[in-house]
Amino acid sequence: NFDDTIALINNTLTNQIKKRQEEAQEMFPHYFERYKTDGVEYNLYIGDSIARGVVFDKIFVQNLRLWQLIVMCELENEFNYIKNSLPHPLEIASLIMVHSDPLAIHFRLDEKRFDVKGAYNARYEIIKKRVDKAYIKNTRERITVPGKIVIVYSNDQDAAEYIKYLNFLIAKGYFKKGSLEKLLLDDMQGITGLQALRVSVNYTEKIKENDKLTISQLMEAMEKN
Repeated sequence: NFDDTIALINNTLTNQIKKRQEEAQEMFPHYFERYKTDGVEYNLYIGDSIARGVVFDKIFVQNLRLWQLIVMCELENEFNYIKNSLPHPLEIASLIMVHSDPLAIHFRLDEKRFDVKGAYNARYEIIKKRVDKAYIKNTRERITVPGKIVIVYSNDQDAAEYIKYLNFLIAKGYFKKGSLEKLLLDDMQGITGLQALRVSVNYTEKIKENDKLTISQLMEAMEKN
């Protein structure tokens, strides 16, 4: 029952991501990589070198970040919709790790996949693997909890950008009003100074595909605000 539940959750969420990825690729071509883990884990790489011949602008990163937050909300709602019918009772917890510094990546022909290149860039992968088990500073409370989305970051500029997105999505009903938290993370082995934003998902009835707002519609609304 446990294995069947894991498979059902992963298939449901993965199928939803695949559908939404098609729209995201239309904004700007980027590299999407999903990992085979117990959960649903993926990386998004975007930049000049991935889409040569297409004019790159920072606005595409911002669009992709807003898209990701919206999709995370949709995944949480998809899970909430099937939760009571699962063979084994389980919860999920969602986390986004923001990395704003440029990364050197290369395509490994032997494994036919992208990989980060160099010791500094590899540190990003190390942080990513440890951060989901992080605690709030001076507590024994995990940063990841069911019903909330956590955004981990290391500089104030990223925080300001995400707070703008979160306030916009709170106003649109994606997140609960008054639920936004700003947290410090306990230091981990080789990792210091990380912070996080955490916000509660506003669960709704299952959204029909044709009722979902597109990223272009949301960006348009955000610019008006």
